Amino acid sequence: MRSWLSTTLLRHQLSVPVILAAVILAVYYPALLSGVHPIDDPGIIAFYSASPSLSSIFLPGTGYYYRPLLEFTYYLDNRLWGMEPGIMHLENILLHVANSLLVYLLARRAFTRFDEKSRVIPLTAALLFALHPINVEAVAWIAGRSDPLLSLFALSALYYWLKWLEEPYWRDMVVALLLLVAGLLTKETALAFGAVLSLFALTWPGFATRRQRITTVILLAGAGVLLLFSAVAVRSGTSALSRFVSISEMQLLQGTWQALIALGFYARKLIVPLPLNSAITSVHPIYGLLGVALFPALLLIYRRIRSSGVLLISAVLCILPAILVAVKQIAWTPFAERYLYLPTAFLVLGLLGIAETWRRKYSAALLIVVVLILCGASRASFRRNLIWKDPLSFLQDAVAKSPDFGSLYYSLGGVLMQNGEIDQAATAFATADRLNQRGSMRYPIKASIMGALLAKGKPLEARTYFFQTFNKKQDAPEDFLELLYKADGKRLESLGKNERLLLAQDLLETLELLNQKKPDPFWFYRSGQISLHVGDNVRGVDFFRRAYSSAPIDAHYRPAARMYLEKLEHAK
Repeated sequence: MRSWLSTTLLRHQLSVPVILAAVILAVYYPALLSGVHPIDDPGIIAFYSASPSLSSIFLPGTGYYYRPLLEFTYYLDNRLWGMEPGIMHLENILLHVANSLLVYLLARRAFTRFDEKSRVIPLTAALLFALHPINVEAVAWIAGRSDPLLSLFALSALYYWLKWLEEPYWRDMVVALLLLVAGLLTKETALAFGAVLSLFALTWPGFATRRQRITTVILLAGAGVLLLFSAVAVRSGTSALSRFVSISEMQLLQGTWQALIALGFYARKLIVPLPLNSAITSVHPIYGLLGVALFPALLLIYRRIRSSGVLLISAVLCILPAILVAVKQIAWTPFAERYLYLPTAFLVLGLLGIAETWRRKYSAALLIVVVLILCGASRASFRRNLIWKDPLSFLQDAVAKSPDFGSLYYSLGGVLMQNGEIDQAATAFATADRLNQRGSMRYPIKASIMGALLAKGKPLEARTYFFQTFNKKQDAPEDFLELLYKADGKRLESLGKNERLLLAQDLLETLELLNQKKPDPFWFYRSGQISLHVGDNVRGVDFFRRAYSSAPIDAHYRPAARMYLEKLEHAK
């Protein structure tokens, strides 16, 4: 190991960035071919492809979350390369490279005994972070970008914060605080990172005076309290933060135990991440005991190796928002691996300090353990990237690990439909409907069931299912009315004259409702065609005239509407 420390290769300034970039690209290159993931990614692509205004991104109160810097990156994705998935995945990977490099730089700064010739140990910490399997979800998923982007600002802020603690130049402190603000504008959970900076200010060695440290802690605490107060007072869609801090519905003792369970589970995931699963809905209560045991363990480490103790406590502080999500059941999955992206950085830094104290005594053993861990992590991360690359494999894996999660079957059914496996898709949608416990998913699932019936060539069964779901047409959303229109349209040709006349009237009623709920001149055009089909030329003329006059100039049906109109008026 001593020979590694003096290699010419690692002495070059670009050696570490090149090694990190090469290793990460080798493991994560399947993500470049992942395309658009069926969960959340389509919504992002559709929304930003519509070119929203900058005001809707930067002004609060216009969205479910207030994450303007994150949204701005998607805005630029649309402006620069048209939401090309491969490039968007590359951005996530490059963010991961940058964060891995920041872990290396923090290791060098936090443990100053690593001189210029000693780069292997900090590089090992960076590689552990870069290859940790728990980070695959945040990097390989377009919608997971919030955590790598937040970490970029948070780790950069900590770097300048340590510079300020070591040599208290106010410029470094201001840069650190500005980066913290950038993190807050990326994801509201960055509020917990303010506690991390306060912890470092109170415990980390350096030449910053006690007065300077206490002043900055008071400043951070005051800003945090003000932000919390604003979030609770507003309690609107401006920020998801208000849902984190509201505790009026939560029983204190029950909530505390649930928090300990979540803490223990996440602690285990950081150390032993396998099996990986992106749809974790519940965990075993036994993890609560691990959560309890974590506190004396951290205290012991802090007393023996203060630097490692501070770093590991920081990891726990960064996990706090994820614990609140689990307790409050805010997100669609109460537990998520992507929430551990930033805590992983503090974990490897904390372990680096512990390993450094053991290096002289157990040098050979440590080297073997580290090599084995890196090899195992590389293999696990690469295999996980391969699963993320194929949506069907990903969803089948998630369903196998979370068989009671209804929303997964809904997504699985959508992928199966795209692949033309209609029967399997119908089974998946039926399972999703049976297991679903989310009110927001009820209609999307039922619409998919109806769509599967149409795809199987069963329009009458689709119509029957519609009226099993709704007592009357007026109660149905427009997507169901469109499906009903398609189902009845397919039946029209197969009916006798009298039945066809009745169904045509029914179709015209459906199209009228559709135009009320979702105004579109195309519905007039289709109403005109149906009127002609049953011999009602008078109504047909009216519908075609309305379609032609109100259709966009480039509408594909506008010339046909004009042709019908001229033909009918000439015949008249």
